[in-house]
Amino acid sequence: MHAYISKTCTSFIDVPDRIAIAIYFSGCSLRCSDCQNKELWEKESGTKTDLKNLITKIKNHPLADAVVFLGGEPTDQAESLEHLCKNIKNKQRVLYTGREFEVLPKTLLPHLDLIICGPYRSDLHVDSWPASSNQRVLYKKGEKWIRKNI
Repeated sequence: MHAYISKTCTSFIDVPDRIAIAIYFSGCSLRCSDCQNKELWEKESGTKTDLKNLITKIKNHPLADAVVFLGGEPTDQAESLEHLCKNIKNKQRVLYTGREFEVLPKTLLPHLDLIICGPYRSDLHVDSWPASSNQRVLYKKGEKWIRKNI
């Protein structure tokens, strides 16, 4: 199995109080006007990446205790995203998506721990996390998803 990935890097800012390995998916069907990663809109902006090798890289990262999926729009490659999440159990799994929680694939939700959802909007920008007031932060408690008030 493969996915189109633009880059992977260590992140100190995408997951509060955690060191994460950031996986940037390429391709986005949402194309939000205020997107900060417009260069990732085309799937071909990334590289076709073998998920088995990527999973090994994530599991063996020496510092990260979380993995964060960003883009582009990771859910545009939902099958690949789900495969990654199912096979990474030793790290917190975090998703940034421009989609709302209610439309995310139900089969993906059990394999995530934290979701930041909704498009970034510059007219609703805040100087905190997440970056705009319309975005919601949801975390899993047991089998339920709880909205975190920021």
